[in-house]
Amino acid sequence: FIAIAYFSQAKNEHLSNEDERGLLYWLYVANARGRYSRGSTETLLDADLATIKRGGGPRELIETLRQQFGRLTIEPVDLAGRGAGSPLFSLVFLAMKQNGAKDWSTGLGLSLTHQGRAHYIQYHHVFPKSLLKTLYETREINEIANMAFVAGRTNRSISNKEPEAYLRRVIEERGTEALALQCVPTDPGLWTVSNYRAFLEKRRSMIASLVNSFLQSVQPAGWADSAMSAELTAS
Repeated sequence: FIAIAYFSQAKNEHLSNEDERGLLYWLYVANARGRYSRGSTETLLDADLATIKRGGGPRELIETLRQQFGRLTIEPVDLAGRGAGSPLFSLVFLAMKQNGAKDWSTGLGLSLTHQGRAHYIQYHHVFPKSLLKTLYETREINEIANMAFVAGRTNRSISNKEPEAYLRRVIEERGTEALALQCVPTDPGLWTVSNYRAFLEKRRSMIASLVNSFLQSVQPAGWADSAMSAELTAS
């Protein structure tokens, strides 16, 4: 946020639509890729502020990210072993929210402003931890790819039910779209504990694709033919 505030000040707080969207894209990618969590935070921040001081803007800041990480897209492997504490977690939520994801019981869209314990959005283990703990490692069990976003009441209602049982009911009541909007594979063969790793692999791929589409949608329209857009499209 410091870099964004510094850029805004440098522009006398007169940001164009391209500036605003470019900064938002940079913020999402920088956070997801861990721009300031690797190496010296102060040194990296100083480098970004120096870029702005030289007259650079969102494009130049994004190029700095590319130099640091090599790519800006999210690949399935980036999600492996990543849990709710990962910066990617919030980006996945935002991507699913924009995608129209809904609570599996009420059909309400995802929102952090829902009031009350029954409707407040929580993350839910698609495969309950109790079913996996003797067979899989903790990092696998708590992966983002094993998380869905549902209301508190829905989370408590599902409890530790097997996916084979409750996902079928979700489809019966809400249709396959309810699962697809949260990148949950609709193939029942992937809902078994024995196929948990195959489920993770498939869902990582689905989530990565959704997040990349979300990032592409945030980019300024004038960047549609840029190398950044081409990279996202290629993924």
